[in-house]
Amino acid sequence: EGSYTVKLLEEGTGRVAQKVVEEAGETAIASVSQTHEDVANEMGDMLYHCMVLLASLNMSADRVWEVLADRRG
Repeated sequence: EGSYTVKLLEEGTGRVAQKVVEEAGETAIASVSQTHEDVANEMGDMLYHCMVLLASLNMSADRVWEVLADRRG
């Protein structure tokens, strides 16, 4: 209760999806103009928001791993 994650989930899937897009943009910018530490921080933020997005959809990350495994053949 009162955490950032709870706040995001209360704001709904659309808001969480917005944060994923925002963090993806920041990650892309960091990758071309900043340090590895900056990229790691931005990527951490992006992955966190991706996980919150999955939670907002009641979807397991395992499904994503299955899709990636299938792509490898």
